[in-house]
Amino acid sequence: MAKFKFEDLQPHVDMLCDALENRGASSSGVPNEKVYPQAQAYRNLLAKVRSKTISGYDLELFLHTLKNETLELAKNNQFHRIDKIVSALDFYMRKEYNSICSDKL
Repeated sequence: MAKFKFEDLQPHVDMLCDALENRGASSSGVPNEKVYPQAQAYRNLLAKVRSKTISGYDLELFLHTLKNETLELAKNNQFHRIDKIVSALDFYMRKEYNSICSDKL
């Protein structure tokens, strides 16, 4: 029997992007269609992290910009939910960067 680690239970960036798009198991039932395209922007950033084609500095700039843009688009429609999602995206994107690109630090 395999033993689960805490790491196995943490949400992944892909799942959080689904939550931002309000689809799949992560949907809340209350859409905010203005923020849906932001999920693809996060996926594009994740692709750069996974291909090791982005620096830590650039990652921070992109995360800051994406978060601000996303929250501006959210306005008063699910603002707190979207804020939590993008904050989690920031955290897990950094975590993925650190695990993949630790040789670039």
